[in-house]
Amino acid sequence: MSLRSFWTPEAEESFLAITEYLMKGWGVRVADVFVSDVLHTLALLEKFPGGGMMEVPDLGIQSIPVASQVRLFYAVKGSHLLVLEFIDTRTSRFQRIRG
Repeated sequence: MSLRSFWTPEAEESFLAITEYLMKGWGVRVADVFVSDVLHTLALLEKFPGGGMMEVPDLGIQSIPVASQVRLFYAVKGSHLLVLEFIDTRTSRFQRIRG
């Protein structure tokens, strides 16, 4: 099975925010590694979409780590891998999801 990735506006926004934060705080090299890790993870998920952890079973939302403190949230809809959002695991938003 090979899926095609589609990013939601929330995914694009959170990805850019994390990338900019890394660039400003840690430099271009660290930001580049993050981007590379995200692209590598997406390539794997397109082939093996069940590789993540089920977060919201009723909605089919899964997550997978892409950095030590960032998880990529996604769902599979037909032949599409929907990239929903990137969430820092230290935030209250993540804690509410994990409940």
